[in-house]
Amino acid sequence: MASKSFTNLLRWTVFILNFLFWIAGIAVLGVCIWLLFDRGVAQRMMELDERLHEFYVAVYLLLAVGIVMSLLGFMGCCGALRQSKCLLVSFFILLVIVFCAELTCGILAYTHQEQVQQYIEKSMYDTVLNRYGVEKAYTDVFDSIQSGLRCCGVKSYRDWLDSYYATQKRDLPEFGFGSGGIGRVPFSCCNALGMREHSLNCGTTYDKIPLSMYEPYLNTKGCLNAVYGKFYQNLDIVIGLAVGIGCFQLIGMVFTMLLCCWIDHKKKEEYKTGGY
Repeated sequence: MASKSFTNLLRWTVFILNFLFWIAGIAVLGVCIWLLFDRGVAQRMMELDERLHEFYVAVYLLLAVGIVMSLLGFMGCCGALRQSKCLLVSFFILLVIVFCAELTCGILAYTHQEQVQQYIEKSMYDTVLNRYGVEKAYTDVFDSIQSGLRCCGVKSYRDWLDSYYATQKRDLPEFGFGSGGIGRVPFSCCNALGMREHSLNCGTTYDKIPLSMYEPYLNTKGCLNAVYGKFYQNLDIVIGLAVGIGCFQLIGMVFTMLLCCWIDHKKKEEYKTGGY
């Protein structure tokens, strides 16, 4: 009786773990299908970056992850319910491969974080100097960053002095000359004081007078450090989720092997007692 209860406990534990894994895989598949077939998403990505194929490469990779997760979960559920050692061992091997792949990705992300930071900095400078005021999607995204994180420019508000927005966009009421330290900044750079005292034209009328005179009205810190700060502020959550997923997979491996060993043990006991 105790033996049967222990077997059932292992079976249902492995089943529940794999059922959750299967549900997660189905959720990933659903997101990927939405990203692939929703035209609004594709249009938005076209506005953000002309290299749309890179977006689809990422989605297809995520789709592959979802398929693998779904198959693994389904295989584990079937193996647990049928007490099939073949299915359980196959599931265990594949789960080990997935776990090692995730661990490798984490190590690569950690060891290449300098390159990632350089890419982020380069992209932000490209937006400020060349794309802001030209491409609406980039303009909206950077405005959201500046207003949300209360920052301005990449490393300083002075990054705007040599931008297309400050020196060439003549459809605005005024235009400045960056080389002389004179120019405009977007409205999203303005702090509470600037928006209160220059509610209609904060930032856009800072022309013919050195921009430094308007510092009290601006968020002067750069957005690069603000973005990094926001990321590191939530780093504990990201690490916690990664560790949680890893532990979940390790628990699945342990219980799967326990169930396999118990199936072997039960078969040997049945053989000894003439069960076959």
